[in-house]
Amino acid sequence: MHRSRLFLVFLFVAFISVLPASYAEEGGFIGLNLGESEPTNGNYRAHAESGIEGSPFGGYMFNDYLGLQLEGHAIGQQPDNDWWQATGSGYGGQVNHVNRWTTIFGASFGPRLQFPVGDAMDLYLTAQGGAYKAVSGRLNQWAPGFLAGAGLEYNLTPQLALGIYSRWNRAYMSPHPYHLTFQNPDEQGPADLEWVDSGMSIKYSFAEPPPPPPPPPPPPPVAKPTPAPVKKKIVLRSVHFDFDKATIRSDAKPVLDEAVNTLKQDEGWQALIVEGHTDSIGSDKYNMKLSQRRANAVREYLVQHGISASRIRSEGFGESKPVASNDTADGRAQNRRVELHVE
Repeated sequence: MHRSRLFLVFLFVAFISVLPASYAEEGGFIGLNLGESEPTNGNYRAHAESGIEGSPFGGYMFNDYLGLQLEGHAIGQQPDNDWWQATGSGYGGQVNHVNRWTTIFGASFGPRLQFPVGDAMDLYLTAQGGAYKAVSGRLNQWAPGFLAGAGLEYNLTPQLALGIYSRWNRAYMSPHPYHLTFQNPDEQGPADLEWVDSGMSIKYSFAEPPPPPPPPPPPPPVAKPTPAPVKKKIVLRSVHFDFDKATIRSDAKPVLDEAVNTLKQDEGWQALIVEGHTDSIGSDKYNMKLSQRRANAVREYLVQHGISASRIRSEGFGESKPVASNDTADGRAQNRRVELHVE
């Protein structure tokens, strides 16, 4: 079984090395984990050996880092041929040569923390609580439990990802009989079930990537040579954004309303470029996309208030054009901005 794990990891790394890079934004997702299950404590190993585990899951990412995940669990452990003599009150005598798989079903729920690793991979951590029901083997009861684990996913497309995972699990139930003569005395007794599962996963995200910026407007026809227009620049440094957000704040709307009135009164301009910027926290690729979303939000606001969409172009510059130092909180706040350039 250990060789098969190494082969799966090698195959996964080799596969992702030849694929293009892309990853999805926040939103809903579904998927499936499928792998090996291994008992880890003495009393459980005395009744069961390595088996298989499958867990369909679904959830929602509120942003690129934090979400919630719900999972179902189906676990099958191979029997351990436990025909040895059992000792202890109520469990003396032969174990009747029972040779059945131990089968457990369950459900769990908890947070999912996700972190980008490079341009196309995500590392995630999860801790979940739930309930488990054993239906065969040396178990037949309901019990609460929990799990903690991690995984690494490679995003093949903005929606589809393949990954590997590993988790430690515990359920507050014990297999019977508690005492088997071959066990170490320190391992005998009603110990809770503990097991580790690991394998490969597939996930589909329902989130849509941000739309590409609209194409620039075509140049107006020139009937006769005219003097070159004087370029104007309106820098709205008070249009700032909260950290990791692209939502226009209420204190920025009066400034944008004033810009709308100015643009409507002076119709001599030809094009309006909306530039989005970020601070230096996060990867270059993530900040470039965040700045584009900010520029798109301001562009949409201007269009909704009467400025022609064909005369507006939005561009994201990420963290490449700071106006203040990114070493201080105040400087980073100034850099999370949108500027308007009129031509």
